[in-house]
Amino acid sequence: MSDRIIELASIKLAEGKTEHELIKASKVFQTQFLDGQDGFVRRDLVRKEDGTYTDIILWESRAHADAIFEKAQKSEAVGQYFSLMDFDPAHMNEGVEHCGLLVSFSAG
Repeated sequence: MSDRIIELASIKLAEGKTEHELIKASKVFQTQFLDGQDGFVRRDLVRKEDGTYTDIILWESRAHADAIFEKAQKSEAVGQYFSLMDFDPAHMNEGVEHCGLLVSFSAG
C-alpha cells in the first residue's frame, strides 16, 4: 500500500466565467505554483457531465497535500485560478476530498 493521496477538488465556475478562462488560469496555476512543489506527482482537470469540473491531484502523501494547502493561500497564481470559481473563501476545504491511493494501473 502506498502513502500517496489523490486530492479531488470540485469546481463550479463563477457566474460569467468560461471554460477557456479556467483552462488558461489552470496552466498558470500549474506552471507558477504546483510545478516543483515537494510531493506533487501529477494533476488532471476534468469536465463532468453536469458541466462542473474536478481537479485531480496526486500527492506523495497527505502531509505534502496539507503543506501545499497552506502555501496556496499566499500565491497570486492560485488566487487567480480560484477567482474563476464559485465558492465561499471562508470554507476553502469545502468540495475537496483526500483519498488514499490503494493501487494504480496503466496500459501495458
